[in-house]
Amino acid sequence: MTPHRGALAPLLAAALMARVVPAHAAEASLDPSGSFAQPVATAAPAPSPPTPVDAINPGPDAGLSKIQQVAKKGFTFFPSVQNPGAFRFTLGAYYDAIDPAVVYGFNVRVPQVSLDARYGLGSGWSLKGHFNSMFITTELLLGASYAWHPAGKWSLEATFTAGAYLGKLGQAGFDVVLLSPEYRPEVALGYELGNVALTLRGTLMLMGPETVRVGDTWGSFDNSNAFVGHSEMLFVENTTSSNSVWYFGVGSMTTRAYYAMWLLFPDSPSLFTYPRVVAGYEF
Repeated sequence: MTPHRGALAPLLAAALMARVVPAHAAEASLDPSGSFAQPVATAAPAPSPPTPVDAINPGPDAGLSKIQQVAKKGFTFFPSVQNPGAFRFTLGAYYDAIDPAVVYGFNVRVPQVSLDARYGLGSGWSLKGHFNSMFITTELLLGASYAWHPAGKWSLEATFTAGAYLGKLGQAGFDVVLLSPEYRPEVALGYELGNVALTLRGTLMLMGPETVRVGDTWGSFDNSNAFVGHSEMLFVENTTSSNSVWYFGVGSMTTRAYYAMWLLFPDSPSLFTYPRVVAGYEF
């Protein structure tokens, strides 16, 4: 009997181990800490697109056309509701194409240099200044304007300036000076055409009394009139990416002879019409 027990002992031990090992394997498979399986990767949620800053805090120019944005700084000719403290400076030139036959063959005309400035006061009001000079003639005007936008792309402006008209020639044997106060009421009608501002401007020119010095003698014109003329001009102002402006314009001037050519016709009250072209840059 003893030999048979010794032979069975290994068999019983092997059977017992066969039952214990699967049980431990089952427990190990249920323990997540001992699992060798790789975790299933889950897709990260897509990030939300950032909200545009303009949508949170829209800028002061949001919803404004290019012309309206530039008008906040001010155009020289287009009716502009400027921001308070906004300033615009303009350098330009214009040329009056006077028929030489009208002035007895005198056709030596050079372009006039012009300077304009505009300062915003708010609520549609602006201060304006204008200066132009051509050899023997200089004009300086200061005043104010009021602009408003009645509807859509249309704008209106009324301006009144006053200053001095100065004529002087002290060469070629002449010693002549002309001095006169000058007044200019103006109205302007503007229209937005894309990034271009169109303006039709009408001006009434008033002067007087005129004072003239020839040598050492002072006097006045015999046939002077407070109404010295009017002008109708069409201005085309083109905006740039930096909100500067370049412009050109064309129109007609109807003035008394002594306004345009005071040295030649100091006593002529007649009116005549001539074209004017202008161009310049607004800083």
